Amino acid sequence: MNREFNVVSGPDGQSIIDWQTGSLAELACFRAATNPNLEILTFLGDGCNETAHLTAQELDKKAGNLASWLVKFLKPQQRVVLLFENGPEYLLGLFGCAYAGVTPVSGVYPTDFGSKQRFCHIVKDSNAVAVIGEKKTLSSFQKECQLENLNILWIPVELSEKHNEYSYFPVKNSDETLIQYTSGSTNVPKGVILTSRNILFNLTQQGIKLGYTRGDVGVSWLPLSHDMGLMGAALMAIAAGGQCVLLPPEKFLQTPTNWLRAISKYKATLSGGPGFAYDMCVNFEDNLLEGVDLSKWEQAFVGSESISFETIQKFSSKFSKYGFRDKAFCPCYGLAEATLLVSCKARKQNVSLAKFSRAFLTEGVVAAPLSIDDERILVSCGEVIDETHVLIIKNETDFSLAAENEEGLLYVSGPGVSEGYCGYGNQNIMKIQHNELNYLYTGDKGFFSDKTLFLTGRKNNEIIINGFKIDPEDFVFSVAQKITGISQNNCTVFLINNIPTFVCSIFNCNNSEEKLLSYQIEKIFEGKFKIKEAEIWLVNQASFSKTPSGKINIESTKHNLFHNESLILKKIKIEKKTSFIVSNKEIYSA
Repeated sequence: MNREFNVVSGPDGQSIIDWQTGSLAELACFRAATNPNLEILTFLGDGCNETAHLTAQELDKKAGNLASWLVKFLKPQQRVVLLFENGPEYLLGLFGCAYAGVTPVSGVYPTDFGSKQRFCHIVKDSNAVAVIGEKKTLSSFQKECQLENLNILWIPVELSEKHNEYSYFPVKNSDETLIQYTSGSTNVPKGVILTSRNILFNLTQQGIKLGYTRGDVGVSWLPLSHDMGLMGAALMAIAAGGQCVLLPPEKFLQTPTNWLRAISKYKATLSGGPGFAYDMCVNFEDNLLEGVDLSKWEQAFVGSESISFETIQKFSSKFSKYGFRDKAFCPCYGLAEATLLVSCKARKQNVSLAKFSRAFLTEGVVAAPLSIDDERILVSCGEVIDETHVLIIKNETDFSLAAENEEGLLYVSGPGVSEGYCGYGNQNIMKIQHNELNYLYTGDKGFFSDKTLFLTGRKNNEIIINGFKIDPEDFVFSVAQKITGISQNNCTVFLINNIPTFVCSIFNCNNSEEKLLSYQIEKIFEGKFKIKEAEIWLVNQASFSKTPSGKINIESTKHNLFHNESLILKKIKIEKKTSFIVSNKEIYSA
């Protein structure tokens, strides 16, 4: 089949699909035409061994067959929810929809806790008319969701396997191509509407800024239903002509060494995830890592949540003897609303850390620390990608811009940025216009220093005590510096009845360790954050509500614990007799 493709020259000189004119469907079709035998996906179903493979030619053929089946039931640009676990089937469903000219809706991982409620929300919110998945998965969801009156068509992907017809009706570059649901870590999951233009632009920028070249091998355990797993791993491999080695998320969470062993075995050059993924690896005994070689790992991206300098230093120190180089760390900033990537550190450059005053940051001012206790160390997320702009808004009332030394709310604009949401998200969208460009609100706080972007936290997670503003991430990182075993994976902090409450899970913590833990946390509350009344809740790890990418959902966790105290193993009160009420400016003079 002869086709003409919209191509341009990529960062390493090879032809890639032109983001200004091409389509998502062309990614797979073009790769099949140019590298038909390229194994774009290698699936380790048990976390260790190869259980499935997918070449570019197979993806194109099967996607075309599925498309010819879908067009019998669906009209162009109708929305179809993808209900697949990690594996080749997810990509077949995605590109089957793209080839059929219908819109895939991504955002549900079937085996996640709460996935059925999330699925029902996404079906209704997106106005999807159908759901496609494997028969056994559809049967399970259909049975449990029957009371929801979803009124959708359930399409088992197996029906198309013996279908030999081939269809290819890609949408236009500027048409709706994918709806990617956010993780919902701070709010109700929102459906981000993406065009082929958004997707291809962001993939092109990933190729340029992260230094992708032909032959790169990536390893990922992130769900393909999540933007970081889909855009940053699977689609990037197809776009760049590389290979993606994929693990199920649960196989990483059960045995994190599976991730490192896959990187070693396949000589992966690219891999990454949220900060907690690296935290989960640092405490392993050396005998569990025998034979691991990380010397080929050139880009270890870390993003999706706030980045701890402690995580970077501990991981680099632990794994340097296994060939890992600290320059490989690539702090990034991105979000589903921008397709994925907004800023990142360049390949083979050093990670940039800087110290700022916590006291001044509570006033939104960027300044040097006043003392060691006032010191807040932040990791730079690098420079913003090409043709993309980030505004720092200081005043939420009149949307005035922050000065160079001021922190504020981040708004983003560019070819990779979505025009908006479907359903619920579109009712609550926040946009502003500046210099004839439309900017979308990200929900993140930060500032620029030396032309690079620093993040301080999520606006919705922020807690305020006596006028003192605390980012939960800052408190967690402060505790993690002092207490082994504490990380973003097993603790958080929020307000209960206006009392700061630190919630953590530490395995096999005895009475003396509990006393030491409470003493150290009390000193951090008082010394760094000037808080003299607080609580510590010790809970089981299962008490944390998590997003599909594994981050702790603070609001949901707070709700669960508040309404089900049986989940709390122990409460420890921190209380001083002296009252402590100060204004913002008096905090550090007290």
